[in-house]
Amino acid sequence: MGSIISTIQGTIFTVSSVIRTLSYLNTQFSSLLSRATSPPGFPVPDPTSSYWLEDPPFPALCDIRSELPEDADVVIIGSGIAGASVAKTLLELSSEGKGPLKTVVCEARQLCSGATGRNGGHIKSTPYEVFSGFRAKFGPERAREIVRFQMKHLPTLLEVGATVPAGEVREVRTVDLFIEQKDLETATHEVAELKEWVPEVECKVWDAEGAREESIAGAVSYKAGALWPYRLVTGVWNDLLQRFPSLTISTQTIVEAVDHTPSSPYAYAVKTSRGTIKARHVIHSTNAFAPQLIPSLRGSLTGALAHMSAQRPGSAFPASHGQLSWSIVYSPGFDYVTQRPDNEDGTPGDLMVGGGFFRSREQALDQMGVWDDSRVDALPGMHIRGVMPMTFEPQWGVGSTVKKAWTGILGFTGDLMPFVGRAPGSVHSGAGQESTGEWIAAGFNGEGMVWAWLSGTALAIMVLGKEDEELDKGVGRPGGKLAEWFPRDELKVDRGRLKRAGLQNLADAI
Repeated sequence: MGSIISTIQGTIFTVSSVIRTLSYLNTQFSSLLSRATSPPGFPVPDPTSSYWLEDPPFPALCDIRSELPEDADVVIIGSGIAGASVAKTLLELSSEGKGPLKTVVCEARQLCSGATGRNGGHIKSTPYEVFSGFRAKFGPERAREIVRFQMKHLPTLLEVGATVPAGEVREVRTVDLFIEQKDLETATHEVAELKEWVPEVECKVWDAEGAREESIAGAVSYKAGALWPYRLVTGVWNDLLQRFPSLTISTQTIVEAVDHTPSSPYAYAVKTSRGTIKARHVIHSTNAFAPQLIPSLRGSLTGALAHMSAQRPGSAFPASHGQLSWSIVYSPGFDYVTQRPDNEDGTPGDLMVGGGFFRSREQALDQMGVWDDSRVDALPGMHIRGVMPMTFEPQWGVGSTVKKAWTGILGFTGDLMPFVGRAPGSVHSGAGQESTGEWIAAGFNGEGMVWAWLSGTALAIMVLGKEDEELDKGVGRPGGKLAEWFPRDELKVDRGRLKRAGLQNLADAI
């Protein structure tokens, strides 16, 4: 009898523990959704100090604050990679007609000091994983086109980088290192699927012996890229300012509201901390912060805190001369690493190490619904400081140091795809989706370097009404018709898409 009672008590205790755990998780997820659907606010004035923003190549642009004109053809909110791409395409294509559009760029802080100035320096799609995920959603044909769109960013950014050498844009061989055998087996299956449908993308699978690392199960290697994102983008802005007098850039200029007056030729009043600009079109390229000015995006797009560091490698770390990058994959999550080219004295370049997202106190839930990049969380920070020696020992050695650690804000959508196109018409009562002059390129889900540039290019073509034209190729801009290279249907913003991108779906996605 005593054993039966003991068994019952043990069962009750186990069930009670499960209930408490589920209740805790439900409470934490409910708290996440509450944060994630709230207004983001504006970028904090005192962010952590990013390695990328040190020693700027164009110091006069850091705090450029031009006088705001009374009106403009286009106001672009945000000066990161998406905003720069939009501006470049708008100005170059419009100059072929009546003349370059009168364009104003408003940035809340310093030029390019948001996500683009804080990321990992990768131009990297994980093509086998991307194909597998989007095949389940859209079928293999559309998944193939999305993979091709992402992979197109490397040659495109290499073109742009050739005009901005300080951007260090380069092709690299990237290696995904798998800690657990089951994850390697999943990746191996996905690589086989990719080979069938996208044969031009070559991936090689290595077992543990072939990968030559004692602490991993195996690896997948393929082509990717790396860059100094801040220097590339500020180089683009510098070039545009020299070529197009119709361009105005104003930093430290917060856009506080966008009002709509349909009957006016300048249908939008862009209210900033330095005055109001009347505009024909408004482009939101603020990534995670877009829901502040577009309330209908709340619940579909949120911020997330990401941790980054710059580290001097250990003395035994194999030289790659800036030609390799790595991801260290485990369940759940991954870390990502690039290495800058060798220094002028021949010493190895710094390693740019980020990740630890799921190593936070609440296993990433407390990193979501966050827009404060002045904050550094201890556990993710500790993780990225220790992941390299743990993974690569004994090929690490002594003398390593963390030179700088910082955070940035990612923009997540519930379906892990960006919003590119007309902004939701429901923002303004009476404004239909087809008539709004507000546009958006945002929500890049931590993969901005393989989404943002060509999304901005595509958006500018839409704003100009040239999506059905056979366009000449330009530097950093594909030629032909938009539908030939851009997955417009999957990225557009309509009611159906907003529902699919609901943040409650992240429970299945992350």
